[in-house]
Amino acid sequence: MVKRGKCVGNDVTIRLGAMNDPRRRLVGEIEWIGANGFDFLDLRLEAPAAAVESTDWRAIRGALHDHNVGVICRAAPDIPVEHASPLVRQGALDEMRRALDAAGLVGASLCTTRFRAWPAHLSEAAGYEYYRQLYEILIKHGEAQGVAVALENRPQNAHQLKWFREIFHRLPGLKLCYNVAHGHVQTVQSMTREYLFALADRLAHVRISDNDGRDATYLPFGAPIASGLDLRRELQTLRSFRYAGSLTLEILGERRWLLGCAQMVREQWPLAA
Repeated sequence: MVKRGKCVGNDVTIRLGAMNDPRRRLVGEIEWIGANGFDFLDLRLEAPAAAVESTDWRAIRGALHDHNVGVICRAAPDIPVEHASPLVRQGALDEMRRALDAAGLVGASLCTTRFRAWPAHLSEAAGYEYYRQLYEILIKHGEAQGVAVALENRPQNAHQLKWFREIFHRLPGLKLCYNVAHGHVQTVQSMTREYLFALADRLAHVRISDNDGRDATYLPFGAPIASGLDLRRELQTLRSFRYAGSLTLEILGERRWLLGCAQMVREQWPLAA
């Protein structure tokens, strides 16, 4: 058994997690994550192997317990809450509620959802009201399952922080899932410090990977030829806000890349004070 991924630097601690590949058998993913020293599974609730409607979530909860792996959940990021059709939006809401149900069944205390803006025909003010109504329903549904609801920033950064300030002001029960990589796409500089200045009191989870600043490609740290993420600076920013929560390494591709990135974070976290 590999040493668990918890990172301690002075009195600031984070827990390291990894995502499942929804194309692979979910129990096998749990076994691999537990055997390779991660504290938790960031569970992608996506078909085919982790479809909300067809997975035995109580059995998955048992597998997590057996392998000593914690869990948070992520609703599918392509659920079209911004669609022009009211019928499609209702279906999107129902799908997000099913994701919260699954999160409750596996014992997760947090389920994240991706920001997708609002229907294009709505004004900005009406868009804020739409999100208030949508997430009030989701937060209340999550509370009944013992699951908090978080909103994750998307890679399209134009106006997004402004929108987040307004949305979070209207929804005191909403949590923030900050994706460091998404805040490094088509921006002058990383947006991490700006988001945390605005919303650190709502921060419930962080995801991180690397990219070249043009697209969210979920690369290993140091992989981009130019304009990559400054991992040390990002960790320093998290520590400066005394973040002591969970950190998912959202690294796609070879699993050895993910393990290498985990080792980098374990080494650099204590030095990032």
